[in-house]
Amino acid sequence: MVVALALVGGGIAFARLAPSPGLDDDKLKAFGFTRLPEPKAVESFALSDATGQAFTADRFRDRWSFVFFGYANCPDICPTTMAVLGKAETNLEASGDALFQGVMVTVDPERDLPEYLASYVASFSPNFIGVTGATPELTLFARSLHAGFSRVPVEDSALGYLMDHASHIAVVDPLARHYGFVRPPHDAQQLATLTRELVRGWATQSG
Repeated sequence: MVVALALVGGGIAFARLAPSPGLDDDKLKAFGFTRLPEPKAVESFALSDATGQAFTADRFRDRWSFVFFGYANCPDICPTTMAVLGKAETNLEASGDALFQGVMVTVDPERDLPEYLASYVASFSPNFIGVTGATPELTLFARSLHAGFSRVPVEDSALGYLMDHASHIAVVDPLARHYGFVRPPHDAQQLATLTRELVRGWATQSG
């Protein structure tokens, strides 16, 4: 069950994106990536990582962050997506690229207690960050990255409920701005190549 990606308000339209120096949108789209017409600063939020440290916009700076909203009891898309992110990181590390950061924001803070969340995220990469907080703050943060989630009761289940949530991966640039998103299905090699293209294009723009 996946919440349909609803990008509304602000006149956001992804049918046609204006090109910018250093980045070829057609090439990026081949990796399932769609760039926002204008990068949007991530709104203020009050969250923490799974170790209890404050998680602020500064944690996004100076790297490309790939943010997925999911939960540890997810039966399908979450472990699959997190595994892809882990393999993409391994691919990049093998080639000496180190500007990739994987982040999973829980949409089920009641069950994903910090220690449990930390263990879950670390099972895909010891470098990945698990993020949690109060549901209202998580909801606002998700909306700022054009994601959503909701609880779905499930009868005759030990879990009691599942979480319906967005399936895309939000991409945050080195200036802590929502830069775009990667549509499913996700592929580790494509994510690694996309990261290299983003880093290369960013260097061209910044230079």
